[in-house]
Amino acid sequence: MRPVIAVDGTHLKGRFGGTMFVATTQDRNEQVYPIAFGYGDSENTFSWEWFLECLRGALGHIDDLVFISNRHASIEARISKVFTYATHTICCWHFKKYEEAIP
Repeated sequence: MRPVIAVDGTHLKGRFGGTMFVATTQDRNEQVYPIAFGYGDSENTFSWEWFLECLRGALGHIDDLVFISNRHASIEARISKVFTYATHTICCWHFKKYEEAIP
């Protein structure tokens, strides 16, 4: 597994609602490989911390680990708390959208 993990949440619509949290990486053939997913009541700081704690418990320590996500403040705050040794950055699509919004 490469030491780069993409994390994101998606809002579920329907009878139960909530948010599904997902962590993925790429395998050696550059195919998307799901590492973990979880379900929470909403995309908030508490839910992200719970998901990332579970992910850390499953993966353990990985040297030079990098997380990629959107610009959600809860993700950034919880990654720096749970994975103190990891680097966090935003994906290029979100970075481009951020640059376009600056006058």
